[in-house]
Amino acid sequence: MVAVGDRGKRNWRVFGQGALAVLLLLAVLAACGRFSSQTVPPQDPLLQEGHVIRMGFSQVETDNPWRTAQLNSFRDAALAVDLELLYHEPEEYTVEWQINDIYQLIAEGADYLVIAPKELAPLLECLKAAKEAQVPVILIHQTGEGVPREYYTSLIFADYVKEGELCARMLAEAYQGKTCNIVEIRGFANSPMAKARSLGFRKELSQYPNLNVVYTENGNFNRVTAQKAMENVLIKSQGSVSINAVFAHSDEDGLGALHAIKAAGRDPDEFSIVSINGIQDVCKAIIADEYLGTVESNPRWGPIAVTLIRQMERNATPFPNVVIPYRIINKENVLERFSSAY
Repeated sequence: MVAVGDRGKRNWRVFGQGALAVLLLLAVLAACGRFSSQTVPPQDPLLQEGHVIRMGFSQVETDNPWRTAQLNSFRDAALAVDLELLYHEPEEYTVEWQINDIYQLIAEGADYLVIAPKELAPLLECLKAAKEAQVPVILIHQTGEGVPREYYTSLIFADYVKEGELCARMLAEAYQGKTCNIVEIRGFANSPMAKARSLGFRKELSQYPNLNVVYTENGNFNRVTAQKAMENVLIKSQGSVSINAVFAHSDEDGLGALHAIKAAGRDPDEFSIVSINGIQDVCKAIIADEYLGTVESNPRWGPIAVTLIRQMERNATPFPNVVIPYRIINKENVLERFSSAY
């Protein structure tokens, strides 16, 4: 378990307390119509009558750069206001582990919980337990569907459907008037993020009859798994279907597909790969003309959670929904976006 809040402990920084953290939070909240352009996140310590406030954070996936950057942003945001972060490194990537983790965070005296569910429905009982313990919950989830509204105070989410739509538009622009056969490399089967990204992609794709998904494989947001999935597709498609593009639910999935293409001795220029996240490895692939583009889904959400906690500490109603803005990274802007990638 990691508790972050002591100034003497290691400083886990991605962007620190400086201008980038401020600008990111302003961009996020201004995009939601919640803050004016003059709002600056306060940096004074968060104390509760001398008691250091404890923020419990539960997530299950930690094996990819996006989740690592997200965790680091919570560490940074906690340090910036002398808030103690309670966090347990996942011992296994299962719903059962997360249920136990949430109960443990409550038992350890978390004043607030921020939860990124692996699956939301199985967490109902522990969300109920948090309510009974009077521990406000902030969910990192797109809809909160199926969870009574009184079980959580706020949702922080990216528009996963829109991210999928933007990936389809990138391919539509690249293949105007040409046939494009697409491989879809999905995330976890039960992941709300994967379902929404697929929905958005296919909804937008329906407007372009020249674009067709011909194979679907599971990459599970994992580079190695996605590489094996793409290798399988390349074998199956030999002599039957010509593959032109890959839509990957995450950059890790997309990079796995790219590695499979190279390992098969194929020229990456034969394929147009689009994905979602905005990590530096994909930016490098775009610069090398091996990748068409990615939709940035910024993981630095820690300052947002701290702002919501601050609102509650002041007995104000926290924002019910905070939507993370997105942007496309492609050949035209990758050099200017590279420094802010993670």
